[in-house]
Amino acid sequence: MNRIVVHLILVLLVFPVRNSEAQTLDQILEKHFSASGQDRLNEISSVKSSGKAVQMGMELPFLQIQKRPNMMYLELDIDGSKLIQAFDGVAGWSDEPWMDPPRRKLEGPELANLEQMAAIDSDLVNWRDKGHSLELVEPETTDHGSYYVLKLTRKEGNIYRYYIDSGTLLIHRMVILTDMGGDMIEGETIMTDYREIDGIVVPFWVEMKFGGRTLMTNIIEEIEFNVQIEDSTFSGHPDL
Repeated sequence: MNRIVVHLILVLLVFPVRNSEAQTLDQILEKHFSASGQDRLNEISSVKSSGKAVQMGMELPFLQIQKRPNMMYLELDIDGSKLIQAFDGVAGWSDEPWMDPPRRKLEGPELANLEQMAAIDSDLVNWRDKGHSLELVEPETTDHGSYYVLKLTRKEGNIYRYYIDSGTLLIHRMVILTDMGGDMIEGETIMTDYREIDGIVVPFWVEMKFGGRTLMTNIIEEIEFNVQIEDSTFSGHPDL
């Protein structure tokens, strides 16, 4: 058998496997988006959620507003004083009444974190257009269930792993490795208590862990879509 024939046989054997893997990833994403109501979410211009953040035994009421294309407002009530952070699509600011001066411009990791929080859609939506890479890795089975595992590498290099429940096809948890002072700490976000609101399925319980320890748990009590809010809500002081 000559080399050309052998090469053609190898191509025919390998290509269907790679094509099948690509289709499997696309199928999982399609089913996930269908289960979560992504088509309906695409029509939403803003999301307003409120509830309480539980941290170190304290319950802190919070208000969060996201508005397309990438604006964000967060208000946290701490013992009667309100911590406010916001992002207008370009710049971010923070208002902390107990500081002098209370208002400051956000930069670096703080600004990057707000920018990510501003996104109504997950990074899995239109991941190619965003410049990210995505691959399907080995699935995981635990005492709690079985999960598809998707590894997403953002364009700036951060790596996330999404664990999609094979039964509900909703995201159960998301894991990221974060550099904190030279030490790589595993950050984990667990999402449960999913409920359907206006055709969109939303987690009402979001637990954030670092190094295996719970840092904060957000318990959502109310969600509203397409709330009218002025862009000026997200803008900081002109001098910032």
